[in-house]
Amino acid sequence: MSTAALPLSSRQATTYAYFVLAMLTLLNLLNYIDRYIFSALVPYIKADTGYTDAQLGLIGSAFTWVYTLCSPLFGYLGDRYHRGRLIAVGILVWSLATAGAGLARSLWQLLVARAAVGVGEANYATIAPSLLADYFPKARRGLAMSIFQATIPIGAAAGFVLGGYLGAPDMFGWRYALLIVGVPGLLAAFTMVFIREPQRGIMDEPPLPTRTHSAETPPPATVGWLEGYRRLLVNRGYLLTCLGYAAVTFALGALVFWAPEWMKADKGLSEKEANLVLGICAVVGGTLGSLIGGLLGDALNRRLRGVRGYFLVCAVSGGLASVPMFMALVATTPLVYQVCTFITLFLVYLGNGPANTLVVSLVAPNLRTTATGFLVVAIHVFGDGISLALVGWISTHLRELAQAGQSPPAFVVTLATLCGLSPTTQTLSVALLLMPVALVVAGLLYGLGTITPEATRDNPASPA
Repeated sequence: MSTAALPLSSRQATTYAYFVLAMLTLLNLLNYIDRYIFSALVPYIKADTGYTDAQLGLIGSAFTWVYTLCSPLFGYLGDRYHRGRLIAVGILVWSLATAGAGLARSLWQLLVARAAVGVGEANYATIAPSLLADYFPKARRGLAMSIFQATIPIGAAAGFVLGGYLGAPDMFGWRYALLIVGVPGLLAAFTMVFIREPQRGIMDEPPLPTRTHSAETPPPATVGWLEGYRRLLVNRGYLLTCLGYAAVTFALGALVFWAPEWMKADKGLSEKEANLVLGICAVVGGTLGSLIGGLLGDALNRRLRGVRGYFLVCAVSGGLASVPMFMALVATTPLVYQVCTFITLFLVYLGNGPANTLVVSLVAPNLRTTATGFLVVAIHVFGDGISLALVGWISTHLRELAQAGQSPPAFVVTLATLCGLSPTTQTLSVALLLMPVALVVAGLLYGLGTITPEATRDNPASPA
């Protein structure tokens, strides 16, 4: 439960809040390095062990599904217990599991190790945003969340680079690469044990008349599991945020996963050229988008009532991102589709920090980790959990029809022709046309969020 409250007017408290932000941001960087390094090591693992693509895909799926299924559990625990200590346990689990994967001597040992990484990272991703929300007031919360989320593209790129470099047989090899990246987390886990637990909701605005900045202020009462989910499911602003985020994840997840093969098969780039382009787009575009989105969301929110500013950033960035993404798919000039890919990632990440700010600001302080846990389930079940396989299935189906000498469905031929694409040779581009549609849907859902009662309430986190 909460211990000492955080004094709002203290310079020491502000400094400590930024120290916590720095620690959590660094840990998020390690989180995404550990998550993505395995993908970079797959070619080395495959060559060394002889595992098939299907077997390695099963290992990747084990991480995703365990990560998704464990998130509600940690949401429940995070609303009831000391969050820093829970995070420390999560870091310990994912770091040991990452290192343990390097020691695996069978397919099942490797699968269990990667599944355990999903347990630890579900803990961290679910609990950390609610802890940050209780260190920063609403006026600075968007920037704090954006700094925290900016490590996603950086960590992903670092995971690919480190995996490709350290995992090479003429360097350390894939086993030692996993051992090396697992060690820093063990040291960081020790630090999080001693992080102060702020009173839940102490930074929410406007302050309650009876609230004081002392340890005597009672923390919000805990809410039962069923009652907590009932409150979330009747919160229209929160539900629209989850659905909008899921639509963005549907598009972004498929783009990131399939982009290397798309640029190689449909655009004619080599593997090295495709990875270089995507790395620059993700690191520069994603990081700039994350940071600018937080600043923009905070600035708009100071001018608008409630949390409408954050909804507006998400709505506009999601809707606008559909245009350059469509142009990237249909363009034939390298400069055009590369620049459009950069702009797409910039715009998508522009709404990342504000969306996470909405999740923790639209619900009561004693439901924030539960809300984050439910969000994780929503974005993976309705987002990339569908789109990755759907794009692959559509592309494969179109290729199989072409190989059999059969014509694709008439509406596919018409759509591809209107877009200047070949439904028989540019099958990934045709399948990825779903992604701009998903971004338009995201913009509409976030736009609806701006007119919900929760979005215009002065203190949306307070009970209605």
